[in-house]
Amino acid sequence: MSLTPSSTRKGPTSSSLMIPVAPCDQAVTEGQDVVMSVKARGQPKPMVYWLKDRVSVKTAGHFTVREMEDGTSEMRIGSAQRSDAGLYACRIINEYGSKQAECRLEVRGR
Repeated sequence: MSLTPSSTRKGPTSSSLMIPVAPCDQAVTEGQDVVMSVKARGQPKPMVYWLKDRVSVKTAGHFTVREMEDGTSEMRIGSAQRSDAGLYACRIINEYGSKQAECRLEVRGR
């Protein structure tokens, strides 16, 4: 009698963590609203974090974040100011790893 594993199925890995839709670079005029969105997939469902210049975005004031049922996370900046310009990143994390997508926001004066 030989002993063989009952299953050769592998468990989830960080490769199952995906960002099929990443945010795009944007240029807006001061005072315009900005919407950045990302679609994240993974098992278990990943947590989504937004960062600006490597610092977590505080969802207060003119920053709001909304999560949709299909895995899309949307960050809205109401009435963008020049100080909102910079490098934004969306980081997704679950117990198997993390992935990140970046985009740049340029805010021009009126």
